[in-house]
Amino acid sequence: MSKNSKKRRLARSAVLAAALGALLVADNIRVEVEKIQVDLDKLPAEFNGFCIAHLSDLHLPNCVRRPDRLVEVVRKINPDIIALTGDLVDRFSRFDAGGLRALAQGLAGIAPCYAVTGNHEMMSGAVGEWNSILKSAGVTVLGKSPVLIRRGEAEISLVGLPDGRVYGLTDYEKDAVCVALSHYPENIAEYADFGFDLVLSGHAHGGQWRLGRRGLVSPGQGLLPKYTSGLYAAGDTKMVVSRGLRNGVPVRIFNSPHIPVVILKSGGE
Repeated sequence: MSKNSKKRRLARSAVLAAALGALLVADNIRVEVEKIQVDLDKLPAEFNGFCIAHLSDLHLPNCVRRPDRLVEVVRKINPDIIALTGDLVDRFSRFDAGGLRALAQGLAGIAPCYAVTGNHEMMSGAVGEWNSILKSAGVTVLGKSPVLIRRGEAEISLVGLPDGRVYGLTDYEKDAVCVALSHYPENIAEYADFGFDLVLSGHAHGGQWRLGRRGLVSPGQGLLPKYTSGLYAAGDTKMVVSRGLRNGVPVRIFNSPHIPVVILKSGGE
């Protein structure tokens, strides 16, 4: 091979490497805002079009956007409520009290906010401070007692599953639509057996590296996880999984940070 041929090959390789690097960087800093319609047979007409901005796995201070900029992304969505499904902080980093406070205050100024803990909150040793910051900002931290949301004479309920399990759930009315916030999508069979209408979840980080619709690996599900992004169903239970908003190491591949925007619709429409 001549020297010129080698130079051309090296130049092509350099261009290809630069293009792939640029694609990788872009994929890690772009936030995909994905509208997902969820049809629920029991949904009251008053809640048709009800919009939930679903944020998960921010891992502050390692979020893809600073809290103030993420707030502006959510503001443009104009949701009816905001659901925060855990791992807002990162147990392997410093506890970002300032970032969490700014985020909670900003989001609470847009719409009512409801949150549940994830494994990083539980293992950080800072659950008490986490709860205090969110509650002082006006965010409702959900437990296993339902919280009602009303529109006119109609209502739906929200519950939180801090440990991802349904035991201990109290005052649950199965004739009304119930939306559960749980960090752990791998427990979908349990959620379906219990009879939730909709579950909002995260934890899987989209499988970290994605090939088509499948991720490579996730906590709680291992290799080739099944529940990583978007809408799933088990029996009459629907589940929407966020790919999360964490950025950094390990890098995402074909797996942009993700905010599902859940639009509730009556199953008959």
